[in-house]
Amino acid sequence: MKIVKAKKLKIYIKSADFSYPIPAFRFRTIRWISKLIIKCYQLNTRNQRLPSSNGYENILNKITSKDIDIIVDELEKNEPFYLVDIEGYDESGKVMVKIYTL
Repeated sequence: MKIVKAKKLKIYIKSADFSYPIPAFRFRTIRWISKLIIKCYQLNTRNQRLPSSNGYENILNKITSKDIDIIVDELEKNEPFYLVDIEGYDESGKVMVKIYTL
């Protein structure tokens, strides 16, 4: 029996007010975008010393391109699965967030 490995990441967000179609991205695209975002953030924070309001700034300053490669490689090794599958309610109604591999 052949195991089908994941090739893409899909994000689905829907609420009572809106539903925005986000296309599935190939892992190489996610790898490129993630590295670009991290690099731009790190360059921006080196030029401007911003006060730390929460712990996320420290994580974004410490993550490297190698870390991104490790995360994406692990996602590619597995068959498709759900990373996030949340359904809840807010003032406007039902809200759904799903992140899964294809």
